[in-house]
Amino acid sequence: MSLCPPYRRFAWCLLLVLCAPAPAQQSASGPAAGGHPTGHLRGIASAKVFNGVNRDDARATLKIWFDILARQRGYVLDSTIDILDSVTEIKERLRSHSVDLLMVGARDYLELESSNLILPVLTDSRSPGGALYSYVLPVNPSSAVTTVKGLRGRNILVSARGSGETGTAWLEVLLDREKLSPAASFFNSAKAAPKPLACILPVFFGTADACIVDEVNLKLAQQMNPQLEKLMVLARSRPLVESVIGVPSAARPYPKELIESMLSLYEDPRGRQLLMIFKTDRLVPIQPGDLESARELWRDYERLPGRLARSKPAEGDSALRGIGGH
Repeated sequence: MSLCPPYRRFAWCLLLVLCAPAPAQQSASGPAAGGHPTGHLRGIASAKVFNGVNRDDARATLKIWFDILARQRGYVLDSTIDILDSVTEIKERLRSHSVDLLMVGARDYLELESSNLILPVLTDSRSPGGALYSYVLPVNPSSAVTTVKGLRGRNILVSARGSGETGTAWLEVLLDREKLSPAASFFNSAKAAPKPLACILPVFFGTADACIVDEVNLKLAQQMNPQLEKLMVLARSRPLVESVIGVPSAARPYPKELIESMLSLYEDPRGRQLLMIFKTDRLVPIQPGDLESARELWRDYERLPGRLARSKPAEGDSALRGIGGH
């Protein structure tokens, strides 16, 4: 079955855990049949990671992959994968000590941060750009648009990683900083693009006036087609991270070997294949300050005048709900 990008990212982060060389924790019943140790992994992810994917299919497919990979490492894995709809549910699982690993977006993590229930450990890194990357607003120079204000009444497409909410939020914050109207009234139409190229190419060919896309995907597209370098960037966000792999803060210290193996996955041929499939280069530790730009973006977004009337990103929905064409 084909996997959409958010599905790939969640599958990827848990697959990395199963590829770790450290032995799984042995169960109270001892080795499983055949002498293989048994282990248990309780993973959860925000529903925002699963845009447009049937949850039952996602859980079943991930469990099969986990079991196969665990057998390759010489143990039997008893895994559970839960997809939760809200930060409140994630918080309840953390408080009940019923989770081992979490995959959440930066926005969800920031909502959980004050609870002191989760420790951010890793994030993904892609070249060019590394772990932190910017969102950009490119236009076609032939459109004669040279400022954000010049896009009034034009058509814009928005592409974003994960749930798609970051690109939308940055657009609204950008318009507010430029003292312009919310996107719903400023543009003639503002629509979500399912893939980065579906956002970039219409601007290049003139069927859209502008787009919001992350700079990593824009540079990759330009490497494949140097003509796309003609696009002119009107605005650029601060570099930020969007995904967080975390562990419960109340848990016993997480095995050092597990984290080290996740970090060194790119050094192993099979690990590089997995990283390639799931469209990332490597996992890297979250450094002090890495989340500051995301914290600033979401703080500014929450403070927007009339925010609820703007295009508030919907959970589990990459479409720009609330931003429509005339």
